[in-house]
Amino acid sequence: MDAGVKNKMLYAATRATLKRIFGDNRIATEFNCTLREELSLQAYKNHVLSKGSAAPMTEAEKELAQVKKDEAAMRSQMSNNSATLPGLNLPATQDLLTNLEKFKKGFINYLQIKLDTETEELKLWDCANIKASELPEKVPAEEPRYHLFNFNHEFEGNNMWSVVFIYSCPGYSVPVKQRMMYSSTKACFLDSLANMDIEIAAKREISEGDEVKEVDIYEMIHPQKHASRAHFIKPKAPSRGGRRLIR
Repeated sequence: MDAGVKNKMLYAATRATLKRIFGDNRIATEFNCTLREELSLQAYKNHVLSKGSAAPMTEAEKELAQVKKDEAAMRSQMSNNSATLPGLNLPATQDLLTNLEKFKKGFINYLQIKLDTETEELKLWDCANIKASELPEKVPAEEPRYHLFNFNHEFEGNNMWSVVFIYSCPGYSVPVKQRMMYSSTKACFLDSLANMDIEIAAKREISEGDEVKEVDIYEMIHPQKHASRAHFIKPKAPSRGGRRLIR
């Protein structure tokens, strides 16, 4: 039965006053209903349960939430396994070590390194002499990789060779364990390169090959200097014209 507009307005207008007189701190929850059948113990229990449940999410939001949950669990597991280490120091295969020496001596200018999550070691995946324009094609679309590229270029009239380190990871499509292991191993791997006297001029993390075109590599090594901020010039006061004679 319709309660009528006037009664609805009166009850709505006096509800806050009644709660204040009774004591807001004594009210745990509010339960509104429009039908007599809704005023039952089971209906109230359902109301309380619905308030405690999480807000509805899209499939993409559910997937992202699960990924973050898995990452937290993996990070906790890694912390328990190696509490004193800031990262994972995985061994490298002999093939990779041999080609790192060749890279250092300039026999090859590109290496692609894969982290094998099953054997927990770093392996050589690809080595070649390539042009900077070919680098984007080397970045896998499905799996993470480490890349080392010795970039030959001209800078201020000088011919230079500069090594860049690139960590490519396609995104959330990569399994959590694989992504976490690559991220945790990166710092230790860079330390190993430094111990081998392989100097890294620039580092970058990317999700796809289009982020490392030749112009991007050049700017990684030689960031453009921003023009200095122009000094503020105080405008001249408006001219008052010639002096006037006052009589």
